Amino acid sequence: MTDLLLKGGEVIDPSPGIRDQLDVAVSDGKISQLAPDVAPGPDTRVIDVTGKIVVPGLIDLHCHIYHGVNQTGVNPDLAGVYSGVTTLVDAGSAGCYTFGGFPEHVVPKAITRIICMLHISRTGLAYQPDLSRREDIDLEDTIRVVRENRPLIQGIKIRAVGPAVPVMGVEIVQLAKQAANEAGVRLMVHIGDRLAGDGPTITRALLPLLEPGDIITHLFTGNPGTIFDDDGSVLPELMAAQERGVFLDTAHGRQNFSFDIARRALDRGVVPRGISTDLTIPGRLHAVHSMTEMLSRFLALGFSLEDVIRMSTANPAEALGMGDTLGTLAVGRGADITVLEEATGDWLFHDTEGGTLRGDKALAPVATVKDGEVFTADWGPRPWGWLPDTA
Repeated sequence: MTDLLLKGGEVIDPSPGIRDQLDVAVSDGKISQLAPDVAPGPDTRVIDVTGKIVVPGLIDLHCHIYHGVNQTGVNPDLAGVYSGVTTLVDAGSAGCYTFGGFPEHVVPKAITRIICMLHISRTGLAYQPDLSRREDIDLEDTIRVVRENRPLIQGIKIRAVGPAVPVMGVEIVQLAKQAANEAGVRLMVHIGDRLAGDGPTITRALLPLLEPGDIITHLFTGNPGTIFDDDGSVLPELMAAQERGVFLDTAHGRQNFSFDIARRALDRGVVPRGISTDLTIPGRLHAVHSMTEMLSRFLALGFSLEDVIRMSTANPAEALGMGDTLGTLAVGRGADITVLEEATGDWLFHDTEGGTLRGDKALAPVATVKDGEVFTADWGPRPWGWLPDTA
């Protein structure tokens, strides 16, 4: 029996290449039909989504949701099901000494699916700087905590920035990679600070350490450690990493996204695979705003609607090794669904360096279905709701 029917929307599911007006039927928390003109049963809850876009549940591959523990951690459901996102990946808010609050307090209270990357710093982001010296890393305990908390923990995170970079150099990334390898998970790396003074950055040195399935985040940062060489060319090590299957994620955040870097990189053949927010409480208010706004910014950069949906559903599901359960609306899968509205206007987007970009399309969340349960999007992070600034 069909419990829920999303009727009349435009379904976009890039994984199987679907873009069509279809109804989505849900039974017992799973997608049971994806077809035109599905007839509801007598007890079916029917939601009219005519004029809306129906996509697989959005996945935010980089955010910070250690709510109630870290000062800037966003409430997971505010960033999740009430923002059109069904799966959130916390990118290293906790280290091995501070992780216990996730399984004990955060995950049990959340409706949104939570996955974690464990920070290589033993205290995570409890205070700054997170890494200053070798003693900030407890390799043995990091490996133990990952092993004891699979599948909640799916990776190791390192921020290759801050005082540890000139002190330890590429060794900090080598230690993080060792922990990831021994624990059997992927490595996520925030690129990368200067090794000393005005010298070279750590980015070039760390890229060859990364293997297929590892993740580069803040791909389009304009801070020291960009993906560009001094002569303006893309680092050959970055292009080699892209070629061998390192996952390139864009994570906007409060300080790590430049439209100029993005345009130059795209023009030179860099292909980002993921769109994510690096969402925090201040970031939601002042810079990032929402996952849907990140998708809108990539529309303004020239990506197609199918592209941005793929980069926030199927691709991050693959990056997590969860493509068999997430990222598509296949019949039989759990009913993780996002309903979006596309608005036309003259929108003005801001990067973290004072740059602006205009676009004529913007996406906003309407509703989220998580395991068959429906959640209506909240008001949004801006005083007027979800939509961006007008030009």
